[in-house]
Parts: sequence; C-alpha cells; structure tokens
Amino acid sequence: MAEKPKFAMYWASSCGGCEISLLGIHEKILDVAAVFDPVFWPCVMDGKKKDVEALPDKGITLCLFNGAIRTEENKEMAHLLRRKSALLVAYGSCAYEGCIPGLSNFYTAKDHFRAVYLENPSTDNKSNVVPVTETKVPEGKLTLPGFYDTVNSLDQTVDVDYFMPGCPPESHQVQAVVEAIIEAIISGSELPPKCSVIGAGTVA
Repeated sequence: MAEKPKFAMYWASSCGGCEISLLGIHEKILDVAAVFDPVFWPCVMDGKKKDVEALPDKGITLCLFNGAIRTEENKEMAHLLRRKSALLVAYGSCAYEGCIPGLSNFYTAKDHFRAVYLENPSTDNKSNVVPVTETKVPEGKLTLPGFYDTVNSLDQTVDVDYFMPGCPPESHQVQAVVEAIIEAIISGSELPPKCSVIGAGTVA
C-alpha cells in the first residue's frame, strides 16, 4: 500500500480561528483524512517538534501555517516547516500580512510588557516581574523564546508557495482549496502558479 502524503498545520501568533476554520469544512475533513497522513498539528494531535525534525526535507506534502512571526519560536518553526514542506501556505491573514498581531508594530516589546505586566489594573505584580528569556531555578534553567519588537508576516521570514487570506479563511473557500490540492495529488492536475493568492474571491 502506497504511503499517504503528509499534512501539517502550525499555529504561530494568532487567535486560533484559522485552526477552527479547517474543521469548519465539516464532513469534508474526512476527505483530508482519507488522502493525507497528519504528522504535525499541535491543536488536535500530540505531535512534537522532534517528529518534524526526523522527517526528510520536503517530506510534508502540504503545510498550512497560520499566524504571524512574533517570537523566536515562531521564526524557528517557520524555517523548520519550510525545509520540511513541499507546499507551504500562508494560511489566514495573520500569516499573509500580519493582520491584528501586526498592529503591535506601533509599539515596542518593552511597551507591551509594561502594559500587560506592570500597568494593567487587573494584574497583581508588586515585584514588577516581566518575562525574561532565561531564569535559573534550583532544578536548572528555564527558557522562554525571545519576543521580537516587530511582527513579521510568514513571507518576510521564509519562502512561501501560496497565500490564503481571511480572518479566518471562509469554510467554503477552505473546502475548495483543499479539494483542488487533493485533486492535484490524486490526478496530477496542475496547481496555481507559485505565490498565487488562493481561496479568495468567487473562485478557489
């Protein structure tokens, strides 16, 4: 039996609506499961970064990457998934052009930390503690990914094959795009030219 093509979906700096939008195609999600083998989808399965690292380069047939690049972890995963994916789609407006997370580019990381951790009336933080990338504890060292001053879109970070706008993408557009990709995999039909915007307007 032939091995199924691999599918991945990743959630960077976003609200999570894009993850739900894929499930919004309802029973058509069974078509995705019939064609693809999901190998990394943190929202719905317990896949690990090391599982992705173990895959051959371009071993993931299709990766839907939603969310903007806000942290070092987001950037690291963007580069990893680009290397491991044959098709990388900037899925949703945050990955496509920054969307709501991009509004924070009017402020610095320090501005955000001050507003969230120090000057928020609902925050009890008498010690004025703010996140740092490294903290020593008796058990060892705890680390957090760095928080960038600037939010970037996915294509400002890595090469992207397709762009699918929407906040989140509409379910009928998601269904049309998924069906087109499945048809291309099964029958060998041509996909749109690289860097095309897909899943927008009246056609996929």
